[in-house]
This record gives sequence, C-alpha cells and structure tokens, in this order.
Amino acid sequence: MKWFSALLLASALLRPSAHADHGQEFFLLYDAKVRAPGHGSFQSTFSFLDEGDDDTLSLSPGFTLGVLPRTALSVRADFADEASSAWAYRAIEPGMQIDLTPRNFKLPIRFGISASYQFVEAGEAAAPAVRSVAGHDLAHASTAAPASAASSGLAAAHDHSSHSHSPEPSPASGVDLGPDALTPEELAAMDAGSAASAAPAPAAAAPAAAAPAPAKPAPVHDHAEAGHSHAEGIHNHEDNLFTARLAFEVDLSRDTLLIGNLISVLPEGGSASWGYAVGLRQRFLPQLAAGFEALGDFSVEGHHEVLGALYWEPIHHLILKAGVGTGLTSASPDGSFRAGLVWIF
Repeated sequence: MKWFSALLLASALLRPSAHADHGQEFFLLYDAKVRAPGHGSFQSTFSFLDEGDDDTLSLSPGFTLGVLPRTALSVRADFADEASSAWAYRAIEPGMQIDLTPRNFKLPIRFGISASYQFVEAGEAAAPAVRSVAGHDLAHASTAAPASAASSGLAAAHDHSSHSHSPEPSPASGVDLGPDALTPEELAAMDAGSAASAAPAPAAAAPAAAAPAPAKPAPVHDHAEAGHSHAEGIHNHEDNLFTARLAFEVDLSRDTLLIGNLISVLPEGGSASWGYAVGLRQRFLPQLAAGFEALGDFSVEGHHEVLGALYWEPIHHLILKAGVGTGLTSASPDGSFRAGLVWIF
C-alpha cells in the first residue's frame, strides 16, 4: 500500500496546472480567458525602470471579477515614484473584458477583447509667478506703482528706503523766482538723474534672499531630455485615454502557450496610437514556468521592450512572478525589473 500512496502523491504533484490560469502569468499582456461569474483574481505588480538619469518605481494593484457569463469587470490603480520625487498616486483604470471564443470551439484557440479608460491624477494649478526687482519692496510696489504698470510687469515702483534726494526749492504760490528759475520739467529731470546715480548697481543689489521668493510651480517630471516619454504612443501614463486590446491565445502544446495582443490607445484630445504585445510561456516543471514577453509601438522610433520572466505557483491559485527586461530604442527604458503576484479565487 505504501507504493500505491506514493504513486498517488507523485501523480498529484506532476499534474499540470489548468490552462485557465496561463494568461494571468504575463506582465505585458492581457489574456483572452474570462472567469465565471463570482470568480476573479487580484493582481499586483512592482516595476523598476532604469531611464538613464531618471529612474521610475511603480506599483500597480488590480482586481478582476466575472459578472456575467464570458464578461468580467476590472479596475487597476497606479502609484509611482518618478526621478525620486516621492511616491504619488498617478492613475486609476476601470475596464471590461469579454471572451469572444465561439462556444464549443474545437481548436485550441481563444479570442477576447478588453476596453479600459485611464483617469490620471490632475496636477495642482501652478501659482502665477510674481515679477519683482531685487532690492525693492513688493508690498510697496503694489501700492505705489500705477495699476497699469504693476499688472503688466513693464514698470516697478521705486523704493526710496535705500537712498534719499536733497530737497529742491519749489516755487511758493504766487511768488515769481525770476527768469533764471528752473522749470518743473527741469526739476523732474534733475530728480530722475539723481535717483539713477544714487541707486545701487545691479551687482550690488541686496541679496535675492532678502526679497520674498516668488512662488514656484510644482516640479513636472519629463523624460524628454533623456529620450524617454511617458506621454506618447501606447506607453502613455500622463493623459486621460481609452485603451482597447484584441487578445488571442494558442495552446501550442500541453505546456506551451502563445499569446498576442493588438493594442490601440486614444488619448483625450489626441490621435490614436497602435502597438503590439506578444508572449510565449513554457512550463518545464509542474509549478514552474519560464517565458518571453515583448511590447511596443507600431513605430520604429517608439517604445519597444523585451522581458524574460519566471512564473512560480507554490500553491494552487497563487502565482508569483519576476522578470528582467531591456529597451530596444532610445524611447524605451534602458533596463527594467518587475515582480508581482496573482491570487485567483
């Protein structure tokens, strides 16, 4: 009886996992399988992208639930730390997935479509910059300068706190100072010249720290200088946008799965971008598989990334995965590391 018990245990351990879980293992792809109503999965992925001078960390938890036969709803959130600027919520993406495979289809092929909309976090409006002249009092300028000059920034009010002018005689009312007396226009010109000569040179102006610092807008992360962009093509994390994917799966063998996606991204107020994703997964142990994934734009200069990964199922319905990738163009990350888990219920 001992040999019979050992045979049953070995059979249980060597039993391949159901193909229903295959597509959930990938990082860059969507699968075509939709779970039954009341069943679903929880996924969470951590990513590190090496983008030259600026690195990006992100965490993307998601939830999928079957609500109708062959139809599921999903929601995914995105948190990121770009260029070490501290972690922040970036976007939320609700979506829907439909299994389009004909019923009683005999071939080992499945089709599906998914649609989602990404709502990005709106940045706070930057405070308007305040124009000022070093060494001048902004409060004094706002009250002493004419309204038209202060609003346009073309003239700044003059502050006499740093210097003084000698008083000029002013003609008393009804008193004639004679033909040699200065006219009001000449007095004004002399006053202007005296002010210009007495005013400190720009280099000797009071330190900028003495004046109130103008309000600065929040820093905006931009990968353009490094050749990377998060607001172009299918790799867009900065705009509100609609994403659609047509997915297919092919069981090449009992332990080999091929998945492909055709991707369309339509940002709000922009034009559509198209791309692809493809993945191949090979199971070589009952609980362990390895795979290859690729994702990119239908543009030679666009985002193109390849990734090699391992997928481990320590217990039934729990998948742990990790992968290392690299970019193929200047618009892609120099390198990447991803890790995640999938819990299926």
